[in-house]
Amino acid sequence: MKFETVKYRELKWEKDWESKMTQTCDIGFKPFNLKAKVKKGTSIFNAAKMQNIVLRSDCGEKGTCGKCAVIVENTENLSPANRAEKKVLSSSQLKSFYRLACQAEVLGHVTITIPEDLAISSEVYGKAGMQGIFPVNPGAKRDKQTSLGFAFDIGTTTIAAYLCDLKSGRILTSKAIVNPQRQYGEDVIARIAAVNEDEANLEKQQKLAVEAMNELIKFCLETNRSVKKDIDEITVVGNTTMEHILAGLNPKNIGVSPYLPVTNSSVVTNAHDLGLDLPSEVSVYIFPVISGFLGGDILSALLADQSHKRKETSLIIDIGTNGELMLCNNKGMWGTSCATGPALEGAQISCGMRASSGAISKVFFHPEAENRIVFETIGNIEARGVCGSGIIDALAAMRKADVTLENGTFNSDHPNVVCNAKGVGKKFMFPKSHVYITLKDVRQVQLAKAALFVGIESLLEKAGVKQVDRTILTGAFGAKFNWRNARDIGMLPGLILKGKVESAQNLAGTGAVIALLDVDKRVEIATIARRINFLDLSSEPDFTLKFSAATQFPAIGNFS
Repeated sequence: MKFETVKYRELKWEKDWESKMTQTCDIGFKPFNLKAKVKKGTSIFNAAKMQNIVLRSDCGEKGTCGKCAVIVENTENLSPANRAEKKVLSSSQLKSFYRLACQAEVLGHVTITIPEDLAISSEVYGKAGMQGIFPVNPGAKRDKQTSLGFAFDIGTTTIAAYLCDLKSGRILTSKAIVNPQRQYGEDVIARIAAVNEDEANLEKQQKLAVEAMNELIKFCLETNRSVKKDIDEITVVGNTTMEHILAGLNPKNIGVSPYLPVTNSSVVTNAHDLGLDLPSEVSVYIFPVISGFLGGDILSALLADQSHKRKETSLIIDIGTNGELMLCNNKGMWGTSCATGPALEGAQISCGMRASSGAISKVFFHPEAENRIVFETIGNIEARGVCGSGIIDALAAMRKADVTLENGTFNSDHPNVVCNAKGVGKKFMFPKSHVYITLKDVRQVQLAKAALFVGIESLLEKAGVKQVDRTILTGAFGAKFNWRNARDIGMLPGLILKGKVESAQNLAGTGAVIALLDVDKRVEIATIARRINFLDLSSEPDFTLKFSAATQFPAIGNFS
């Protein structure tokens, strides 16, 4: 009898649990005027995703970045605020009905207000807009009247497509959009971690990349008044993780020492196998890579610049969510990567955002201005946040205005520095705005700039190079920032800036176009990849000491 009672209780609990899981709740989203029904226990983040509202998640839904904070009208119908929310959200925010979308679960009918800067828009500055005519050397003779191809640059942050005429060598049109994989985290480590947690996330991330590529294909074809049957070939470049995920290769080994890719060789496949909305026989060539963090994008940049064929010493610095460096002279080629992290693109920064409307993108030290600091925003509208180039400018201006000290702490006497009860400076407020930079933000940039500085110096030392004739800044962030300000905060060694400094926004995309139009360039890039001397910074015996020293900011007056 006792056993039967226990068994009955177990069955009743199972039925109650099944009933609970099948219950649905109404959820509304403002300002989108969308309403939906979701299963009880669904997170706000996933509920939004079901309505094609992609929210920011710099931490990959771990509840640590705070970038998915939404306002809830009836918080009693959500799960109680957990430890992560209480750590990230202030008591005033919780009292104002803010919750983290990735942590709060829907238990009843709720209405969510999504702040203007929270939803990820498709607005992208840079990468698209490239024009030109390139040499043509097709792999096979095509009797078709029209023969077109796509070159793709798949970055951690953005995906760009270039529609090209395979006969004339002309770029016909281009388009760039935000990489939708960002919902799994801002950097490749977060996306690798998502795959490690659940291998199904590999297929999910692959499909997201393909959906974005299909969207770009559709746009470019419609813009050029072309059709799918005109497409014959595709080339793809990206960092090692992005290329692996697209090809369906598990990147888990890239995330752990010794950070090895599944393969260093190029991957040749077709549109059907990748899931692209094109004729199945369309050939797809994915660039080879050098290491786990030195990918096809830096090889593509090298191909575009032809640094390996120049007499002078050239240094390519590709700065995105990862720093990739390539040094070439008539004696050889050397490459390395450094963990700059997503901070330089506005992620993991309290008020950080992408380079889009409302982002503080330029900051100046102005001795005559109030508080001696002025700024500009993209679109010349009210400041909503600060992007990567604005962060570098801001820290340079803050050093010159004596807001930030050499060790990265704040001058508590500055009028724009907010202090705690003990008088310790905690954050700097941009003049006449709600945007700020915290001590933690400064620390993030210190780590990123130190990694790049030491990476460059170590590469030059390993190659025995005393003088750099050409420094080429490229990448999603690298081509846009003010290199003089980067020098002033100790991010770029003065040695490399004594020669010519050039900005090349679309080098990786250009290389992808070149390889699309000339098949011999694919052989060339594979040969180059095998000749590069790779430097693993983590194995350098004095790296830690150099890195620690490089986190300091230069003394005021020593900016050159």
